Amino acid sequence: MTLNLIDGQRVVYQTDENGFYVGEATAYPDPKNPGSWLIPAGCVEIKPPHFIGKARPQWVDYKWKFKTT
Repeated sequence: MTLNLIDGQRVVYQTDENGFYVGEATAYPDPKNPGSWLIPAGCVEIKPPHFIGKARPQWVDYKWKFKTT
C-alpha cells in the first residue's frame, strides 16, 4: 500500500502491540514545535526491510529484526 501524502507529511511505519510491522501510516508536522513531527503511537521512522520467506519484521530494541511466526 502506498500512501498519498500532501506537502509536509511523511511516511512512518506502524507496528502492532508485539512490534510486528503492519503497514504505513502518516506523520504530520507539529504545529506547536516547528521541525518536529506528530508520530502516531506504535510507529517508527525507519523503514522495515523486505520480508524474507516466512519471517516477519519486528521492531525490537530500536531496530528491525526478523522473526518467524
